[in-house]
Amino acid sequence: MNIVVSILAILFGALHIIAAVTQFKSKDPAARGLAISMASGGIAAILSAAFHLYWGAVGGNSNLSDATTLAIGSLMICFAAYINGRRAGNLHLSHHIVRGTIAALLVAGFVIW
Repeated sequence: MNIVVSILAILFGALHIIAAVTQFKSKDPAARGLAISMASGGIAAILSAAFHLYWGAVGGNSNLSDATTLAIGSLMICFAAYINGRRAGNLHLSHHIVRGTIAALLVAGFVIW
């Protein structure tokens, strides 16, 4: 289960890095700033998943630090996405609720496994 949760977290981070790359092309400086935050959160999510995958296989007990790093990265992603939606004027609340729920489930998975 450790592998599944880590791979899902890697996919979550990579998806948001791809979303941030599309925002880097924007001419609006606010959108580019939010893209930096989203990309940083995606990188933090991928790194925490890689550490969780490695140290979980070795038998270490770094679940809490990995979960904390994932939580920080997820908060950066969710915050940037929410502000970007408000700034653009097309805020889809259900989309943000689903993103936050997935992030919370991934963090819970890191703590449990």
